[in-house]
Order: sequence, then structure tokens, then C-alpha cells
Amino acid sequence: MKGVNEELKKVSSRSVFLLLIVLLLFMLSSCSVPFVPQVPPASYSTDAAVNVLSNKYYLLDSGEINGFGDIALGDGRYAVFDGVDGILMIFRYDSKDESKEKWNEITKKYGGNPLKLKYMKVNMGTYGIFTVRLENTDLYTWYKENWLVVITGDSVDKFVSDVNDIYKEINEATK
Repeated sequence: MKGVNEELKKVSSRSVFLLLIVLLLFMLSSCSVPFVPQVPPASYSTDAAVNVLSNKYYLLDSGEINGFGDIALGDGRYAVFDGVDGILMIFRYDSKDESKEKWNEITKKYGGNPLKLKYMKVNMGTYGIFTVRLENTDLYTWYKENWLVVITGDSVDKFVSDVNDIYKEINEATK
């Protein structure tokens, strides 16, 4: 009887240890939301969504785009800004379901390994955020309402934050 109790204690302590490791990984990878994503007002075009950012960042180049990598995302706009080592891509859809669907396509393609450096995926139903480090670049993408925002580049954290803040200010001003 004594041997059985000792074995149960070993199994129990291993289970608790494994549970703690799993909970820690979960908390570090997906529990925290770094920001609630903001998008332009529904009345904005993709041109307006890009141009409003040029109040803070000097716009170097902008044009039409229809996807990201080999993922067809529909008609959108890309923009390159001075002082930003990356590119912004923004897509406006007819419905919020379509923006979520396109966001899911990106997360399926690039989100296969949650143990990657800088990996986070949060889907709250009405919005979603996904970030991952890909070889030499960061990928940030979020959807909300009928918008999908994709930002790629190296050291673009501040730019992501600024884009989010600018769209938040516009939405608060237009209420």
C-alpha cells in the first residue's frame, strides 16, 4: 500500500508541474491583448485611411494592392512612410465577416507555430489581433468591423501603436 501511495504522489506532482507549465505558456502567448485594435470609420475609403496617417508620417509611396504574399485579400491599399522600416496594407470589405475571414487566412498561413518569437493570436469575435516574427520581419495584422490592417517590417512597434492611436482619435472625434 505504501508503494502505491508514493507512486500516486509522484504522478500527482508531475501533473501539477505540467499543468503549471501549460498555463504559463498560455499566459505568455495569448492571454494578454496589447491593444484593442482601431480602424478607420466605416465611411472612409482606403485612400483616406492611408492619407490620414500622413499627418504624422511623411508618405513616400502608396498604391493599390490585392493581397499579401500569395494570399488574395481583395482590393486594398499599401503605403510606405518615411522613418518606418516597413509597409502598411489596409483593406476595406463589404462586411465584417469578410474581414474576419481574410484575417483567418493570414493567421492560418503564418500562425502555425505558437512557440515562435513574438507570437500572439487573439480572436475576440468582434476583432482579432495577430503578431508573429517571421525570419527578419514582424507581421502585425488585425481586423475590426469591415477593415483589415496588415503591417510588416522590422522594429515597427511604435508605428503600429501610432496607427492604432490615430484611428482611435478619428473615431472618437467623429462620434
